[in-house]
Amino acid sequence: MTDPAKVLRIYRRHVDSGATPEASVLIRAFAQLGFLFDPNSFFSTADRQLLTAHKDFRSLAHDLTKLHGELPDAAAPLLLYSMACLEYRCAPLLPSLLDSVQRCLPNWRTEALSLLLHSLASLGLASPSGAEPIVFDLVDGRRSEDYSQLCRQIVQELGRRALQVEEGLAQSSEWASDASLHDWSRAAFSVVMADLCDTSTDAAGAVPVLPLLVARACEQLQDKDELDKTGWSQFFLYQTLYCVDVEKPACEEAVKRAMPMWVQEWLHHRWLDNIVLQAQPQGADQMQRDVDLSLKRTNTQALLNCSCGRDWDEQHCWFAGFMLEPQVAIECDSMLPLGPGRPRPSGWIALKTRILRKIGLQVVTLHHSFWNHLSEDQKDEQIIRIRADVGYKHSKELEKRQKKIRQEPYTYKGIETKRKDWTPQAAPPSDEQAFA
Repeated sequence: MTDPAKVLRIYRRHVDSGATPEASVLIRAFAQLGFLFDPNSFFSTADRQLLTAHKDFRSLAHDLTKLHGELPDAAAPLLLYSMACLEYRCAPLLPSLLDSVQRCLPNWRTEALSLLLHSLASLGLASPSGAEPIVFDLVDGRRSEDYSQLCRQIVQELGRRALQVEEGLAQSSEWASDASLHDWSRAAFSVVMADLCDTSTDAAGAVPVLPLLVARACEQLQDKDELDKTGWSQFFLYQTLYCVDVEKPACEEAVKRAMPMWVQEWLHHRWLDNIVLQAQPQGADQMQRDVDLSLKRTNTQALLNCSCGRDWDEQHCWFAGFMLEPQVAIECDSMLPLGPGRPRPSGWIALKTRILRKIGLQVVTLHHSFWNHLSEDQKDEQIIRIRADVGYKHSKELEKRQKKIRQEPYTYKGIETKRKDWTPQAAPPSDEQAFA
């Protein structure tokens, strides 16, 4: 089933039947919607946002939250992955799902742990230092426990399993021996996205996890032809390599040594034409369009989805939402907040912010939870304030080069708009003269 509207109709028909909604039906409907908008889909970001704003989808998320006590633990990876695909952080439902992940952490298979880590990192639920707690408001008014260390626990578990594979102990384990290249590479990129590069398998910090994950992924590659057919794994590996080169964690050298040189060279050769073009999201989201209109109203020169990198980079790996001069990036965070007044960017925006700041850009993040409550004049005022704070520079030469937008419709000679040959009679100066 590839039509989101049909999935919502089936859910609505099930709810309107009068019987108590079944958890299995709700889980399957939510998961199907997530799969329809996965990274390989042709739907744009705006389409995804239209779906998550629909009343039937909100009703589906509400019904799932009401049945959180009946959801099996096995449904947690499925629902979290669907949230990540839909870029929809359902705060009331997340505590029960995260409890399931934490409760069954040693029992998940390696591919499930890799999927869980990527989903949590994409939803922005990782706090490397632990200084920013990840807590949610529960239905009864209490606060949930702090989940800021859950991603680190998953990374450490993956590191222990990767180490067992290296030592040849995985044959006796059901969950570590069958992990694929995609699982290991996705886990490696998720570690980078969660800013957990220096996480180690032991308390002493002697064995960093990230080089182990990269090594497990690369040891499954035999030649260039096989690498060309690995899909998203190419994106994960190259972005991991680039981010490590920019952020320079303590395990930088170990990560680069874990990836064979021929893999690095071939990924670098294929990056622009064969990898990054297929990995970019389709279209702009609704908030980005709204910010673009505000930039135009305030006559602010900004390049949309502009690539950026270090001065010596041969090719760029990242795209700023809006690029202003001098060296200013504006990013739009459309993710739902953790709670009222507690916005938190997605993992992708957080990683992009770190990378852009490392290469010398100022980064301003606009949160949808605040931006959406502003009037048009207030939005323009925010843009003007940002311009003043970052030292925005307006280029007169660029303004001259930009093509002026025509304000009158173009027409051909001979079919011009016909002028009116009738004019209304002038009104009399007074009512007395009108009826005289």
